[in-house]
Amino acid sequence: MRLGVKTFCFLAIILVQLSLKGQSIDDLVDIRPEIIKKEGDFVTGHSEREKKGQEILDLCFKAHGWDRVSSVKTITAIYNDDWSPALEQLKAYNNWPLENQKVRHDFYAFQLGFSRVKLLNGPGADEIWGIDNNIPYKRINQELSVIDDANMIPALVGKEYFIQLPYWINKIPLVNYIEDRVMDGKTYHLVYGTWKSGEANTEFDQYIFWINKETKILELVQYTVRVVSLGASGFVVFDDFNEVNGVTIPFRHKLGYLPTKKGLIHEMIFESIIFDSKDITDKEIRVLSK
Repeated sequence: MRLGVKTFCFLAIILVQLSLKGQSIDDLVDIRPEIIKKEGDFVTGHSEREKKGQEILDLCFKAHGWDRVSSVKTITAIYNDDWSPALEQLKAYNNWPLENQKVRHDFYAFQLGFSRVKLLNGPGADEIWGIDNNIPYKRINQELSVIDDANMIPALVGKEYFIQLPYWINKIPLVNYIEDRVMDGKTYHLVYGTWKSGEANTEFDQYIFWINKETKILELVQYTVRVVSLGASGFVVFDDFNEVNGVTIPFRHKLGYLPTKKGLIHEMIFESIIFDSKDITDKEIRVLSK
């Protein structure tokens, strides 16, 4: 899932530490823990770290319940994307018209690149922003226009990715169990995941998934942001879990350069998530299709 990897990371664009210009391989951040650098095995497919890592991700996938809703076609989410915690210089990376933008986001389940977003507040209320097969468009005053907006694709696909993350991480080809670690009184399984090669590379991102040992729920992710900068990385903390048709989904996504209140940049706060809403049609999502 090359597109999924890169677009997922784009939600943390504000974490850029280095300019895209003049980057070299020396800028490449590597979030692998030392134990994975020394003992990681991504070749045989039979190492204990590989097997345990994949087993934990499988349990996470099932604990969240995504295996129960394979027939779902669309997902509808209403949420606020709140950038008010960000430092002033970081708010420039907010893609929305408002600092605290409320939207309705309709998209296809289990595939990426098909999103329809309706702005629900502010002067842009009722505008439609979207991507159809990764082609960005806007519908303003009933006028549909294909637009040149390099940010819209990763911004919208990234949100699709987060909402379904336990489904997508179950498809990561290269995984290794790291260790169990205690934080805030809870024990977590830490699992490293990536694509192409176990080592850091310029094409694909690296992830460390923090999965609650007791519940097998994904609560924290550390990741790199190659699509923005070879030297950038960040965190997303998942909170306020709710069940939607038997699927456990976090209704609060906290994004920042540290997994703490001090490191918070913006958060997505969900009002509702619905599977196969009856008031959205395929034609409304595939607006550019003939």
